[in-house]
Formats: sequence, structure tokens, C-alpha cells
Amino acid sequence: MGEFQIKTAQNVSIRQNLAGVGQRLLAVLIDMIFLGLFYYFVFYLLSLTHYKNFFSSIAFITVLMLPYFLYYPLLQYWNNGQSLGKQLMKIRIVKTDHSHPKLGDFLIRWILRLFEINIIPGLGLLFILFTDKNQRLGDLAAQTVVISEQHKTTLNHSIFEDLEQTYEPVFVEAVQLKASDVQLIKSVLIEAKKNDKAEILKRLSTKIESTLGIKKPQNMSTGNFIDTILKDYNYYAGL
Repeated sequence: MGEFQIKTAQNVSIRQNLAGVGQRLLAVLIDMIFLGLFYYFVFYLLSLTHYKNFFSSIAFITVLMLPYFLYYPLLQYWNNGQSLGKQLMKIRIVKTDHSHPKLGDFLIRWILRLFEINIIPGLGLLFILFTDKNQRLGDLAAQTVVISEQHKTTLNHSIFEDLEQTYEPVFVEAVQLKASDVQLIKSVLIEAKKNDKAEILKRLSTKIESTLGIKKPQNMSTGNFIDTILKDYNYYAGL
């Protein structure tokens, strides 16, 4: 499994595991099985209606094809870069700067998917095998990569914090964060502390404040504020 350096918006480099070819192929297979079962179910329901005219046939084809046209771009957009197959395989689509892709990025990947997988089968696999970041043509065009989340839970980079039983949370707003947000915050925090980059900590603190709608107490240092946010998230997430 390969690795690559992600440059975050805070100009910090983070190592990230790339999804393996096997993981991606299994994810595609799972998605195909799911869609196949859906098609079978729709076909069965529509066969009960005994459609026999032109308009019924058009309706049948439209309903049957709609999930295929919407499944990948919309589900991956709303499900944080994951289709059902990717979710089961614990892999995710992200931008090369680790930000969440926009809907347009998923549409670009999907349109090119039709070409490199459906029209020229195997083309997407060749790109994955022979590009540095395991990117197929759609990834290159959308500036995305597929990462694996199976091996990134080391003790230092885990989103979980060791909390004392008597710990009292400070910011209830921390519960608004997503697990992916917390992972990124902790990764940036570790890298910033390691390289003694106070400006990055300040920017990260400002971003957290604006996202959660809170203000850092004047008597609290920037590093302590970020640490507290992480602990508070874990406190409420563990309830």
C-alpha cells in the first residue's frame, strides 16, 4: 500500500495511505452487486404492472437507469466521498489537499468513468497501476485520490483522546465536528507542534472558532484550546 504527502490548506504535509488496487476493485464489485440487486427488484416490481405500451416502456427504462446515473456522484458527494462499496472497504475519495470534493468533482469522475471503465474496460485499471498516486483518469481530471482508512489509526493520529474520569468538557459545540474533521485537526496539530509553527496553530484555531461559532478564551493558549476541542469532542462522542 503506497503513501503520499497531502498539503493541507494550512500548508502542512500529512502522510496518507493510498487505497490499494484490490480494495478499489472489491469496492466496485460490491457496488455492482448492489446495483444488480436493485435492478432485479425494480424489474420484478415493474413486471407486475404488465406494462405494454410505449410510455410504460420508457418509464421502465428511466426508472431502471436512474440509480446508475445518480448512484456514484450523488451518494459519494453526500456520503463524504464513499459509495457503499467504498464504505465497506474503508476507502474514501478526497481532493489532493485532503478537502472534501465538490459535486462537480464527483460528476467529472463519473463522466470519465463511463469512458475508462464502460467504453474501454481496463483503461481505468491501467491508470491506477501506472500513476504515482494510483489515480485513474477521472481522479487526474478532478484532482482527487482514493485513500485507505484501515491503517491510519496509530496512537498519535487516532481521533481518540485519553480522558480522565473526572474530565469536565468546556466547549459543547465540539460535538458538531465530524470524525474526519477531528482527524484532520489532530494531524495538523501534531505536525505544527513538531515543526514549531505557531502561525499554523493560530490559523487552525481561527478556523475552528469560525466553524463552531465560538471564541477562544483570552486566558487559554492556542495549543491548549485546540487540545481542549479534541478532548471535548471525544467526551461527547463517547457518551
